[in-house]
Amino acid sequence: MSIIFIVKKFFVAIMLTIYVVNDTIFKLMDLKRDIDCFLLDLDGTVYFGDRLIDGAKDGIERMKKSKRVIFLTNNSSATRDHYVKKLTGMGIDVTEDDVYTSANATRDWLKTNRPNAKLYIVASPEVQAEFEEAGLYTRSDKPDTVLLTFDKTLDYQKLVKSCDLIKKGAFYIATHPDMTCPVDGGDLPDIGSFMLLIEGTTGKRPDLICGKPYGIMAECIAKMTGVPLSRTAMIGDRLSTDMLFAVNNGIRSVLTLTGETSREDHLKSGMKVDKIIDSIAEWDK
Repeated sequence: MSIIFIVKKFFVAIMLTIYVVNDTIFKLMDLKRDIDCFLLDLDGTVYFGDRLIDGAKDGIERMKKSKRVIFLTNNSSATRDHYVKKLTGMGIDVTEDDVYTSANATRDWLKTNRPNAKLYIVASPEVQAEFEEAGLYTRSDKPDTVLLTFDKTLDYQKLVKSCDLIKKGAFYIATHPDMTCPVDGGDLPDIGSFMLLIEGTTGKRPDLICGKPYGIMAECIAKMTGVPLSRTAMIGDRLSTDMLFAVNNGIRSVLTLTGETSREDHLKSGMKVDKIIDSIAEWDK
């Protein structure tokens, strides 16, 4: 056996066990060994609507025995308390400290970077209350910032007011970019659809988007958990948010096939994820 052949085999073996993402070198991933914190998407990953995905409860219980688990959702239509009640009702033991939404990331960014912003907030009353409880101004007569959430109480007057403020130069923030929200039987129009409507009227896109796949949420998560992003894994069903969020921010990427993405979709996308699982129930298989 020639020395050249031996060197080639050694090089191939090395390349099969390491790769580079955002200038960070990773070994091929073992979720039980290499991960200290799991970020779990909700819609399409843990449940659909009011139906828990088969095996999710047991899978999450095994995960929580040795790992930090954060239920991470772009859905800003409800508060952490809502998700706690929903998950608890499905038999999953969870507290508010275990849930983080794109609205929470937006709140935390505002508190650090624009604590005195005067917000015109497009949100449900309970989500608006979360921002007020954090000490942010949401009832100013002269708002300088428009904050768009996934508001299921959205009406025409809110749109008119938002567009008027944005056209006059207000700083424009959106909690996340999702076009649709998956539910049993179909999809709901999500905040991305609202953004298109506002853009059609004002000609402007948001100055800042805080949720997946953007870095603001990753920074907030790292600060909250104290776990390096390189030892954090995102488990989700969407390439355009969950997986892109992981890939763009040095987080380990785990694609679950229980939601909107199939193996074929993944192959066509050209995106490289660390691991593909059939279901969150099989994360440690």
